[in-house]
Amino acid sequence: MRIVGFVPTSMIDWDGKITAVLFIGGCNFHCPFCHNGPVADDDPALPSLPPEEIMINLENRLGWLDGVVITGGEPLMHPEIFELCATLKRLNLKIKLDTNGSFPYPLKRALALGLVDAVAMDIKAPLHEERYAEAAGRNLPSLAHLRRTIRLLIESGIEYEFRLTLVPGLINPEDIPQIGIALRSARTAVLQQFVPENARAAGYRQKQPYSLAQAEEMRSELAKFVSDVRLRGRFV
Repeated sequence: MRIVGFVPTSMIDWDGKITAVLFIGGCNFHCPFCHNGPVADDDPALPSLPPEEIMINLENRLGWLDGVVITGGEPLMHPEIFELCATLKRLNLKIKLDTNGSFPYPLKRALALGLVDAVAMDIKAPLHEERYAEAAGRNLPSLAHLRRTIRLLIESGIEYEFRLTLVPGLINPEDIPQIGIALRSARTAVLQQFVPENARAAGYRQKQPYSLAQAEEMRSELAKFVSDVRLRGRFV
């Protein structure tokens, strides 16, 4: 497992908290709209950051930071994630984990060990095999792991959010009821604006993002199933 990116201070990666952000290289998905392709691909051109130096940086700011966000890539694909979380916990730092939801059993173990305080799971499309395969950029013969992660988070009692990046063609207004059924009784979902300029695939860089009015309509529809639905990003 490589740490390929480190943001010492962020006020946007965990609502209401000042955090550092660690980027873990590698992902089992190949999403065409991914805005962080080199990290997801664990691009060899990205340097490996020494964990020891990062820990020293964090220790020096313990009285100011609220926690650390671990993102990627997909952090849960790496067995070493447990030791990283345990090291951060020894510094009394709270941990938020970003995941695509395809590793429910490592997540369950991390929760059982008390290594994670909050989770953000991406919902990339309606939970239909062909549609999700298009969004994930790989064949997904079963979505059972995603459904297990959804249920695990809803029943966990920890802070969590389901995060939907509103990519036209992958998440359409008419898809929201189906997604809502999959997330029924969830506490929090976020509809996130798609930024085409950063997309991995050229075709996605030509897509026109949804307007504020369209996003509000989708928010209202999803709110029939989820208690708290928020918009995030720049909608016009």
